[in-house]
Amino acid sequence: MINNINANNHKKEAIVIGAGIVGLTTACRLSEEGYSVTVVEKKSNPAEGTSKANAGQLIYNISAMSSPSFLRNLPKTLLSPSLTGVIATGLIHPNNWLWALSFMRQCTAKKWRKNTLELIKMAHSSRDALNEFRTRHEIEFNWRSDGKIYLHETEKDLAAAKLFAEFQRTNGGTHTVITKEECLEREDALIGTKRKIAGGTYLSDAAVGDCKLFCKNLADLLTVKFDGKIIYDVTAEKMLLKKGGVVGIETSLGTLEANLFIVCAGLVSNKLLPKDFVGKKSITGVKGISLTYPSGSHPPSLSVTDTAGKFVVARLGKQIRVAGYAIFSDNLSINQKHVALLGSKAKSLMPNAALFDAKPEVWTGLRPQTPDDLPMIGKAGAENLFVNAGHGSNGWLLAFGSAEKLLEKINE
Repeated sequence: MINNINANNHKKEAIVIGAGIVGLTTACRLSEEGYSVTVVEKKSNPAEGTSKANAGQLIYNISAMSSPSFLRNLPKTLLSPSLTGVIATGLIHPNNWLWALSFMRQCTAKKWRKNTLELIKMAHSSRDALNEFRTRHEIEFNWRSDGKIYLHETEKDLAAAKLFAEFQRTNGGTHTVITKEECLEREDALIGTKRKIAGGTYLSDAAVGDCKLFCKNLADLLTVKFDGKIIYDVTAEKMLLKKGGVVGIETSLGTLEANLFIVCAGLVSNKLLPKDFVGKKSITGVKGISLTYPSGSHPPSLSVTDTAGKFVVARLGKQIRVAGYAIFSDNLSINQKHVALLGSKAKSLMPNAALFDAKPEVWTGLRPQTPDDLPMIGKAGAENLFVNAGHGSNGWLLAFGSAEKLLEKINE
């Protein structure tokens, strides 16, 4: 067990692979538990990958993507990918067949419910752990808890939203279905919208926060207060195994040694892990795109998701973040048509929310998606090797809950 290894070596040294939100949260919590932590990051700064410019959403009653409705909408998704915001043609590639098959097996009502309830449980745990962490450490990240609205385009969509709201309320959610007029009253940045709105779902407990800013300040906390280390511009290449444990990791800088190793490398995590172990899951990339604009004359108070257009608009400090698309892909290329369409949809939703005529900061990242939407958290085929990866689009939301669950696994 880990504790025995640490006791035999008279020290608690941990190496964490990845300086995104999951890796840095893991590193800080390990530091609080008495570990001397070194983070290995291939980029030159923290949060330069998937954590850099996400939608900033902190919504604690969420839903698994693998669902019966995903399969029902798949023909529409394949025929009109740019309009739906979901582009699933990448799943046709032979390299993705096994992942796609596993994903489709999760798209039953029974499994969707099971996976969604587990996500909600993790999200609630993460909310509590984040709040507790903030009481111990001052950390700025443009956090606001003004609430959120999901907009629904048709009466049929609104009827489905009422059923979903009932499900979420029975599981701790604050979902309330409201009329179009109530949507505009709660968020007057929607006045003058050109998007079709039948009504909405209001979440009073939803929050937003700047994930990259949080990561930057976490990195400072780790290195200054906890005396941890972050080694940038270094690629982790191979775990060195001996007698059922990891004795070191080969990197582009040389071999690094420790007592405990945690892989939080998102999409590439499985490349560093053994070929097979209990709980291992396949991970595929789901590309997201975000545009960041300067605030306009009428920025929103709430974060707003247009469910028909599959995009979200949120205010983060003095900037407006527009995020959308779920593109099953393994590359980071940006299609300018997608950028233009995303900006156009946001402008039609909230004409004065941002300076939409300005050139936005464009970001794209590959969300590390497992077939059941649940991350891998736990031992990974060796006594002192653990994984915390595969959070899909929920890394920011689940980071603290995942770190707590990982600590429980380490201390078992």
